[in-house]
Amino acid sequence: MIYQAMLVTGCGGDIGFALGCIARESRLAGRLIGCDMHADHPGKLIFDTCELVPSADTDDYFDRLEGLVKQYGIDLIVPMSEAEIERFADAGFLRNFLSADVIAANALAVRTGLDKFETYGMLKRNNLPAPWTCIVGEDEPLSFPCIIKPRRGQGGKGIIRVQTENAAAIAQARRGDLWQELILPDNAEFTCGLYRATAGSELRTIVFARQLQGGITKTAEVVEDERIETLLREIADAVELIGAINVQLRIDSEGPKVFEINPRFSSTVGFRDRLGYRDFVWSVMARKGLAIGDYRAPAVGTKVYRGTFPLIVPPV
Repeated sequence: MIYQAMLVTGCGGDIGFALGCIARESRLAGRLIGCDMHADHPGKLIFDTCELVPSADTDDYFDRLEGLVKQYGIDLIVPMSEAEIERFADAGFLRNFLSADVIAANALAVRTGLDKFETYGMLKRNNLPAPWTCIVGEDEPLSFPCIIKPRRGQGGKGIIRVQTENAAAIAQARRGDLWQELILPDNAEFTCGLYRATAGSELRTIVFARQLQGGITKTAEVVEDERIETLLREIADAVELIGAINVQLRIDSEGPKVFEINPRFSSTVGFRDRLGYRDFVWSVMARKGLAIGDYRAPAVGTKVYRGTFPLIVPPV
């Protein structure tokens, strides 16, 4: 047991639930407290207690969290949704909230990932490959087909493929969002975990080629590609990474192009923990000042099939 009582927000979602399972199996805390905006979720199956909280944009959000910290003696908080992470960042709480430690990536990485146009700006300033990106209502798409996506994080929600004939109508309803290059082929998408415990320490990565279903990784295979590894190291240095983030990219004829950086734990956090890429466990240990141990990367070709429970198949 590393902490006395851990609070995971968004405990009813897939990521929050996965973090609860990891925390339980790894004995990261004596008590696991979850919170969410509603009570109809499976979090009660893994958390000792599940509490209701208002949405992150309400005035009394932090008042409610303060009450939970005092009620349960919480000494570690893991904000899970991007809306909550942004609220913590705005308030200067990415390291601590009251007497509790907080698990989050560093402020520069968080700010870069939360704003997808800033993600694009960071990549271009550092001469890193990215799909062209511009703001709906300020600029016109550079080519068709393309996609339109929310400027701020909603996972895979709100992404639409746009053709010339429907661009004007869509743009009217989506001002302020982003036009972005459509990177083809669709079957060359990769999701990548990045973790660094402290400034100057070892960067740990894992790269999956993935197939999506409903915006969620359905199948994934561990791959090794020096072009991707080099790009991930350059991104980590550019955002001065401390903590865990997730990078999404596709590879076309020009090479890998990063289209999104998620400044939080990935929806793949559960099955990659089982493969030995334990970024949540490392984050908790490092936040407490403990050595995180060595990392042995899973074998290239290892496959994960995601269903009710992840099925992991070693390479032949």
